[in-house]
Amino acid sequence: MANTNKAFGFRPVGRVGSTVANNGNTSYSIASNYGTAIYQGDCVTLSGGYLTVATAGPIVGVFVGCQYTDPTTKKTTFKNYYPASVVASDIVAFVVDDPSATFVVQCSGIAAVTAPGRNAVIVTSTAGSTTTGISGQQVDVPVTGNATYAVKVIGVYNAPDVNDVLSAYAELIVKINNHLYNSGTGTAGV
Repeated sequence: MANTNKAFGFRPVGRVGSTVANNGNTSYSIASNYGTAIYQGDCVTLSGGYLTVATAGPIVGVFVGCQYTDPTTKKTTFKNYYPASVVASDIVAFVVDDPSATFVVQCSGIAAVTAPGRNAVIVTSTAGSTTTGISGQQVDVPVTGNATYAVKVIGVYNAPDVNDVLSAYAELIVKINNHLYNSGTGTAGV
């Protein structure tokens, strides 16, 4: 059965080494009036001390939601995505930033069987959804394994009834390869 092209960004699933994830996250600031939406599951980085969307490393982690004082209602608002251009001085983003965290993400092409150990780049399949707040990011697994590529494929997500590893859009388990809190740019893929 073929997989569906339905990007969902990066979903936290655990840590490298099969340990139990604490599912914690760290708070970061988003600059007032930052003009780009950030969706739940988007990879993010820091620029000038503020959180921004990332498609390449170094990556600080994966965005899971935010809170801010709504400039119209003056009430604290919680969202699983940042809608862009919010003028508020208290925008706080929640990010899974553990360098050992692992994530499930959809592959944009056919590479699942040969992907483990290789590095991948982040691509945006579709824009994130303002209805669900879910990301449109996926990964593409090139043949080469450049150390600067954003993520490293750990394996194929074990969901045989819904994850055809021989078709496009299979789900992979990855970790951030080019992480802001690790030294260097990452390791080369195999």
